[in-house]
Amino acid sequence: MGAFVSSRKAIFSAVLTGGVFVIAVSAMTGCATAEPRWEAEARGDSIAAQARAARRQVRQQQRAAELRRDRRDVRRARVIRTAPIVDREKCRPELAVVGDQYASEQGAQQEADKAWMQTARWQWGERYMAREHANNASYECGRSSVGSVVGQVFYRCRLTAKPCRPDASPGK
Repeated sequence: MGAFVSSRKAIFSAVLTGGVFVIAVSAMTGCATAEPRWEAEARGDSIAAQARAARRQVRQQQRAAELRRDRRDVRRARVIRTAPIVDREKCRPELAVVGDQYASEQGAQQEADKAWMQTARWQWGERYMAREHANNASYECGRSSVGSVVGQVFYRCRLTAKPCRPDASPGK
């Protein structure tokens, strides 16, 4: 633009319209109607300015309609997300887990219970980790120590059971 202004003489005019200060640069090309046209454009009197204003208003109405539609969709989505998910399958496939060793067989069974509950929770969620809801539970226990450390023998158990979720309880 600097080359354009330097090669030709320019007329600068300023118009204060509705609190907006508009500066217009008019290159002297012999067109006497350029300056009044820019002033009319700044005031919004020209046909092009009115057409732009009409298009702007249509765009604003379309955006407002889209926002209303989006809000409505979000409300519907929230309702869908809060609906209960019904899982037809109450029990999951059989799960076998080996627990840590313990000084007694009863303690080894408790360690196997803990390991089984952790694995069931990891694979299928907290609803399936309750040991009291599991089906077909069986323990396989045996010695895990080769010798005896200070006269102590250790045991380890393997628990095999089908994790099942509890029945639904009635709401309040």
